Amino acid sequence: MAWKKVGLAAAGLLAAELVYENCGMLAVRQDTVIQPAYTGRQLKLALVSDTHIIDQRRRERCRRLLRTVKAEQPDLILFPGDLVSRGCRDFSMVRQLLQGLCGIAPVYYAPGNHELDLLPRVRQELYRCIEETGTVLLCNRTVQLEGLRICGVTLKYSMYRNQHRGFSGLAGYTPEEMTQAVGEHRGMTLLLAHNPLALATYAAWGAELVVSGHMHGGIVQLPGVGGLLSPERRLFPAYTKGHYRQGNTDMIVTGGIAKPRLCNPPELRLITLRGAENPAL
Repeated sequence: MAWKKVGLAAAGLLAAELVYENCGMLAVRQDTVIQPAYTGRQLKLALVSDTHIIDQRRRERCRRLLRTVKAEQPDLILFPGDLVSRGCRDFSMVRQLLQGLCGIAPVYYAPGNHELDLLPRVRQELYRCIEETGTVLLCNRTVQLEGLRICGVTLKYSMYRNQHRGFSGLAGYTPEEMTQAVGEHRGMTLLLAHNPLALATYAAWGAELVVSGHMHGGIVQLPGVGGLLSPERRLFPAYTKGHYRQGNTDMIVTGGIAKPRLCNPPELRLITLRGAENPAL
Protein backbone atom coordinates (compact mmCIF):
# COMPACT_ATOMS: atom_id res chain seq x y z
CA MET A 1 0.00 0.00 0.00
CA ALA A 2 2.87 2.35 0.86
CA TRP A 3 4.47 1.77 -2.53
CA LYS A 4 1.15 2.41 -4.22
CA LYS A 5 0.90 5.78 -2.47
CA VAL A 6 4.44 6.63 -3.48
CA GLY A 7 3.64 5.69 -7.08
CA LEU A 8 0.49 7.80 -7.10
CA ALA A 9 2.36 10.77 -5.61
CA ALA A 10 5.13 10.44 -8.20
CA ALA A 11 2.58 10.22 -11.00
CA GLY A 12 0.84 13.33 -9.66
CA LEU A 13 4.10 15.27 -9.55
CA LEU A 14 4.97 14.14 -13.06
CA ALA A 15 1.57 15.20 -14.34
CA ALA A 16 1.91 18.60 -12.65
CA GLU A 17 5.35 19.08 -14.19
CA LEU A 18 4.01 18.10 -17.61
CA VAL A 19 1.19 20.63 -17.42
CA TYR A 20 3.35 23.45 -16.08
CA GLU A 21 6.18 22.83 -18.54
CA ASN A 22 3.87 22.76 -21.54
CA CYS A 23 1.54 25.57 -20.52
CA GLY A 24 3.52 28.02 -18.41
CA MET A 25 7.26 27.84 -19.10
CA LEU A 26 9.61 29.50 -21.56
CA ALA A 27 13.30 28.93 -20.91
CA VAL A 28 15.93 31.35 -22.21
CA ARG A 29 19.19 29.68 -23.27
CA GLN A 30 22.41 31.54 -24.04
CA ASP A 31 24.97 30.54 -26.68
CA THR A 32 28.15 32.27 -27.83
CA VAL A 33 29.58 31.72 -31.30
CA ILE A 34 33.06 33.07 -32.08
CA GLN A 35 33.61 32.87 -35.84
CA PRO A 36 36.94 34.00 -37.32
CA ALA A 37 35.18 34.60 -40.66
CA TYR A 38 32.86 37.18 -39.08
CA THR A 39 34.22 40.73 -39.14
CA GLY A 40 31.12 42.76 -38.27
CA ARG A 41 30.02 44.14 -34.94
CA GLN A 42 28.92 41.80 -32.18
CA LEU A 43 25.32 40.69 -32.71
CA LYS A 44 22.66 39.32 -30.41
CA LEU A 45 20.47 36.86 -32.32
CA ALA A 46 17.15 35.50 -31.08
CA LEU A 47 16.40 31.99 -32.37
CA VAL A 48 12.70 31.07 -32.43
CA SER A 49 11.31 27.94 -34.05
CA ASP A 50 8.46 25.44 -34.11
CA THR A 51 5.65 27.58 -32.77
CA HIS A 52 3.24 25.32 -34.67
CA ILE A 53 0.42 27.84 -34.71
CA ILE A 54 -2.92 26.23 -35.50
CA ASP A 55 -5.44 28.90 -34.57
CA GLN A 56 -6.21 31.48 -31.88
CA ARG A 57 -5.62 28.90 -29.12
CA ARG A 58 -1.90 29.70 -29.31
CA ARG A 59 -2.53 33.31 -28.26
CA GLU A 60 -1.11 33.15 -24.71
CA ARG A 61 1.94 31.17 -25.79
CA CYS A 62 2.67 33.74 -28.52
CA ARG A 63 2.20 36.62 -26.08
CA ARG A 64 4.66 35.02 -23.65
CA LEU A 65 7.16 34.62 -26.46
CA LEU A 66 6.77 38.24 -27.54
CA ARG A 67 7.25 39.54 -24.00
CA THR A 68 10.40 37.48 -23.57
CA VAL A 69 11.95 38.46 -26.90
CA LYS A 70 11.18 42.13 -26.28
CA ALA A 71 12.86 41.99 -22.87
CA GLU A 72 16.04 40.59 -24.47
CA GLN A 73 16.23 43.25 -27.24
CA PRO A 74 18.03 41.20 -29.93
CA ASP A 75 19.56 42.72 -33.05
CA LEU A 76 18.02 40.08 -35.35
CA ILE A 77 15.34 37.40 -34.96
CA LEU A 78 15.78 34.09 -36.79
CA PHE A 79 12.89 31.70 -37.47
CA PRO A 80 13.93 28.42 -39.20
CA GLY A 81 10.52 26.92 -39.82
CA ASP A 82 7.34 25.32 -38.53
CA LEU A 83 5.76 28.64 -37.78
CA VAL A 84 2.43 26.85 -38.32
CA SER A 85 1.16 23.28 -38.09
CA ARG A 86 -0.01 21.61 -41.28
CA GLY A 87 -3.67 21.99 -40.27
CA CYS A 88 -3.50 25.77 -39.92
CA ARG A 89 -5.89 27.79 -42.09
CA ASP A 90 -6.40 30.87 -39.91
CA PHE A 91 -3.29 33.06 -40.18
CA SER A 92 -4.45 35.87 -37.90
CA MET A 93 -2.23 34.67 -35.03
CA VAL A 94 0.69 34.30 -37.45
CA ARG A 95 0.21 37.92 -38.44
CA GLN A 96 0.01 39.12 -34.83
CA LEU A 97 3.12 37.20 -33.77
CA LEU A 98 5.28 38.30 -36.70
CA GLN A 99 4.14 41.91 -36.53
CA GLY A 100 5.07 41.91 -32.86
CA LEU A 101 8.48 40.38 -33.54
CA CYS A 102 9.16 42.79 -36.43
CA GLY A 103 8.45 45.63 -34.02
CA ILE A 104 11.42 44.41 -31.94
CA ALA A 105 14.03 43.60 -34.61
CA PRO A 106 14.30 42.45 -38.23
CA VAL A 107 12.89 38.94 -38.63
CA TYR A 108 14.23 36.31 -41.08
CA TYR A 109 12.23 33.17 -41.81
CA ALA A 110 12.82 29.92 -43.73
CA PRO A 111 10.19 27.17 -44.06
CA GLY A 112 9.95 23.88 -42.19
CA ASN A 113 8.29 20.60 -43.05
CA HIS A 114 4.84 21.68 -41.83
CA GLU A 115 4.84 24.59 -44.27
CA LEU A 116 5.84 22.20 -47.05
CA ASP A 117 2.93 19.97 -46.05
CA LEU A 118 0.37 22.71 -46.77
CA LEU A 119 -1.57 22.71 -50.01
CA PRO A 120 0.26 24.95 -52.51
CA ARG A 121 -2.45 27.64 -52.50
CA VAL A 122 -2.51 27.66 -48.67
CA ARG A 123 1.28 27.83 -48.53
CA GLN A 124 1.30 30.81 -50.88
CA GLU A 125 -1.35 32.51 -48.75
CA LEU A 126 0.84 31.93 -45.70
CA TYR A 127 3.91 33.30 -47.47
CA ARG A 128 1.98 36.44 -48.50
CA CYS A 129 0.92 36.92 -44.90
CA ILE A 130 4.51 36.50 -43.71
CA GLU A 131 5.87 39.08 -46.17
CA GLU A 132 3.08 41.55 -45.39
CA THR A 133 4.29 41.68 -41.77
CA GLY A 134 7.74 42.84 -42.91
CA THR A 135 9.35 39.48 -42.21
CA VAL A 136 12.09 38.56 -44.71
CA LEU A 137 11.04 35.32 -46.43
CA LEU A 138 14.05 33.18 -47.31
CA CYS A 139 12.98 30.32 -49.57
CA ASN A 140 16.31 29.33 -51.15
CA ARG A 141 17.29 32.98 -50.96
CA THR A 142 20.16 34.99 -49.50
CA VAL A 143 20.28 38.59 -48.29
CA GLN A 144 23.38 40.62 -47.55
CA LEU A 145 23.95 42.54 -44.33
CA GLU A 146 27.08 44.34 -43.19
CA GLY A 147 29.68 41.60 -42.75
CA LEU A 148 27.08 38.83 -42.93
CA ARG A 149 25.02 36.93 -45.49
CA ILE A 150 21.76 35.41 -44.24
CA CYS A 151 20.61 32.43 -46.26
CA GLY A 152 17.44 30.37 -45.90
CA VAL A 153 17.14 26.96 -47.52
CA THR A 154 13.90 25.15 -48.37
CA LEU A 155 14.73 21.51 -47.71
CA LYS A 156 13.20 18.62 -49.66
CA TYR A 157 9.97 17.23 -48.29
CA SER A 158 11.37 13.73 -48.90
CA MET A 159 13.78 14.37 -46.02
CA TYR A 160 10.76 14.30 -43.69
CA ARG A 161 8.28 11.83 -45.24
CA ASN A 162 8.53 9.19 -47.96
CA GLN A 163 6.14 8.89 -50.92
CA HIS A 164 3.74 6.90 -48.74
CA ARG A 165 3.91 9.57 -46.01
CA GLY A 166 5.85 7.21 -43.80
CA PHE A 167 9.26 7.61 -42.18
CA SER A 168 11.32 4.82 -43.75
CA GLY A 169 13.85 5.36 -46.51
CA LEU A 170 13.98 9.13 -46.13
CA ALA A 171 16.10 11.12 -48.57
CA GLY A 172 19.39 12.72 -47.73
CA TYR A 173 20.59 16.17 -48.77
CA THR A 174 23.89 16.64 -50.58
CA PRO A 175 26.18 19.67 -50.86
CA GLU A 176 25.52 19.60 -54.62
CA GLU A 177 21.76 19.85 -54.03
CA MET A 178 22.30 22.71 -51.65
CA THR A 179 24.50 24.56 -54.14
CA GLN A 180 21.83 24.07 -56.79
CA ALA A 181 19.22 25.51 -54.40
CA VAL A 182 21.05 28.54 -52.99
CA GLY A 183 24.24 28.93 -55.04
CA GLU A 184 27.82 28.64 -53.92
CA HIS A 185 29.04 29.77 -50.52
CA ARG A 186 30.41 33.31 -50.67
CA GLY A 187 31.67 34.79 -47.44
CA MET A 188 30.45 34.64 -43.83
CA THR A 189 27.01 32.99 -44.00
CA LEU A 190 24.34 32.48 -41.36
CA LEU A 191 22.13 29.65 -42.64
CA LEU A 192 18.51 29.03 -41.62
CA ALA A 193 17.83 25.33 -42.22
CA HIS A 194 14.93 23.64 -40.46
CA ASN A 195 16.38 20.13 -40.17
CA PRO A 196 19.67 19.84 -38.24
CA LEU A 197 20.31 16.24 -39.32
CA ALA A 198 21.97 17.50 -42.52
CA LEU A 199 24.78 19.24 -40.59
CA ALA A 200 27.45 17.43 -42.63
CA THR A 201 26.03 18.96 -45.82
CA TYR A 202 25.73 22.45 -44.35
CA ALA A 203 29.37 22.22 -43.21
CA ALA A 204 30.59 20.86 -46.55
CA TRP A 205 28.77 23.70 -48.34
CA GLY A 206 30.63 26.15 -46.11
CA ALA A 207 28.07 27.75 -43.76
CA GLU A 208 29.84 29.25 -40.76
CA LEU A 209 26.72 29.40 -38.55
CA VAL A 210 23.57 27.28 -38.91
CA VAL A 211 20.36 27.70 -36.92
CA SER A 212 17.80 24.88 -36.86
CA GLY A 213 14.80 23.52 -35.00
CA HIS A 214 12.55 20.60 -35.98
CA MET A 215 13.65 18.15 -33.28
CA HIS A 216 11.55 19.59 -30.42
CA GLY A 217 14.43 18.82 -28.08
CA GLY A 218 13.83 15.11 -28.57
CA ILE A 219 10.39 15.44 -26.88
CA VAL A 220 11.77 14.05 -23.58
CA GLN A 221 15.23 15.02 -22.35
CA LEU A 222 16.95 12.26 -20.39
CA PRO A 223 19.76 13.38 -18.02
CA GLY A 224 23.16 12.38 -19.39
CA VAL A 225 21.57 10.94 -22.55
CA GLY A 226 19.76 13.77 -24.37
CA GLY A 227 16.65 13.73 -26.49
CA LEU A 228 14.56 10.58 -26.70
CA LEU A 229 12.65 10.77 -29.99
CA SER A 230 12.81 12.61 -33.31
CA PRO A 231 9.81 13.66 -35.42
CA GLU A 232 10.82 10.82 -37.76
CA ARG A 233 10.18 8.35 -34.90
CA ARG A 234 13.89 7.62 -34.38
CA LEU A 235 15.17 6.92 -30.88
CA PHE A 236 18.03 9.00 -29.46
CA PRO A 237 18.55 11.21 -32.52
CA ALA A 238 21.56 13.45 -32.97
CA TYR A 239 21.35 17.22 -32.62
CA THR A 240 18.17 17.51 -30.55
CA LYS A 241 19.08 20.89 -29.05
CA GLY A 242 22.18 22.83 -28.14
CA HIS A 243 25.45 24.00 -29.70
CA TYR A 244 27.23 21.64 -32.11
CA ARG A 245 30.34 22.08 -34.22
CA GLN A 246 31.62 20.29 -37.33
CA GLY A 247 34.75 21.56 -39.03
CA ASN A 248 34.45 25.35 -39.23
CA THR A 249 30.67 25.27 -38.83
CA ASP A 250 28.75 26.09 -35.66
CA MET A 251 25.16 24.89 -35.43
CA ILE A 252 22.65 26.02 -32.82
CA VAL A 253 19.50 23.90 -32.50
CA THR A 254 16.54 25.12 -30.48
CA GLY A 255 14.11 22.79 -28.74
CA GLY A 256 11.34 25.04 -30.05
CA ILE A 257 8.14 26.34 -28.55
CA ALA A 258 5.25 23.94 -29.19
CA LYS A 259 4.57 20.18 -29.16
CA PRO A 260 4.22 18.11 -25.94
CA ARG A 261 7.45 17.69 -23.99
CA LEU A 262 8.90 16.61 -20.65
CA CYS A 263 12.07 17.75 -18.85
CA ASN A 264 12.49 19.86 -21.96
CA PRO A 265 10.72 23.21 -21.59
CA PRO A 266 9.88 25.43 -24.57
CA GLU A 267 12.82 27.70 -25.22
CA LEU A 268 14.10 30.89 -26.76
CA ARG A 269 17.78 30.68 -27.66
CA LEU A 270 19.93 33.82 -27.66
CA ILE A 271 23.12 33.66 -29.69
CA THR A 272 25.96 36.12 -29.27
CA LEU A 273 27.86 36.21 -32.55
CA ARG A 274 31.26 37.83 -32.72
CA GLY A 275 34.49 37.51 -34.64
CA ALA A 276 37.71 36.16 -33.17
CA GLU A 277 39.16 39.69 -33.10
CA ASN A 278 36.08 41.36 -31.64
CA PRO A 279 36.23 41.98 -27.91
CA ALA A 280 33.13 40.99 -25.97
CA LEU A 281 30.92 44.01 -25.25
